[in-house]
Amino acid sequence: MFRIRHPVPKGVLWLAMLSLISNAQSTVTFTYFLPVDFQCNNGVTTSGYSVYVVGNLPDLGNWDPAKAVKLDTFQPPLPKPTDPLYPTWARQIKINGAKPGDILEWKCIIRNETNPNDVQKWQAGANNQVTLAFKPTPTSVGTL
Repeated sequence: MFRIRHPVPKGVLWLAMLSLISNAQSTVTFTYFLPVDFQCNNGVTTSGYSVYVVGNLPDLGNWDPAKAVKLDTFQPPLPKPTDPLYPTWARQIKINGAKPGDILEWKCIIRNETNPNDVQKWQAGANNQVTLAFKPTPTSVGTL
């Protein structure tokens, strides 16, 4: 067995080492999600319409009904609606970019499933609020 040696100028080696050392002091950022269990009661819908959650954070559409999150009429983790809750709709949504203690505002809406700009009904009254936390998972309930 033989070795092939390539002479490397010491200056290049020092520059490479300084680069590694300076990168070792970089800031590390962690991304996490805070789960919230949402529930909308009295979500009586007609064919082609479903209940959605819309709110003040990007994960809830920033109050844009076209970007709202659809809820389910069954309780996850059931694979299909074998335990219907209708007219109650629920879903756990993971919120990104928020901190524990942040307050999220949201409402229930009834929206067309194929035309997101066709909103049949907004929840009346003040916005629902929920304080985000890691544990226990917060639950927030609205009523249409």
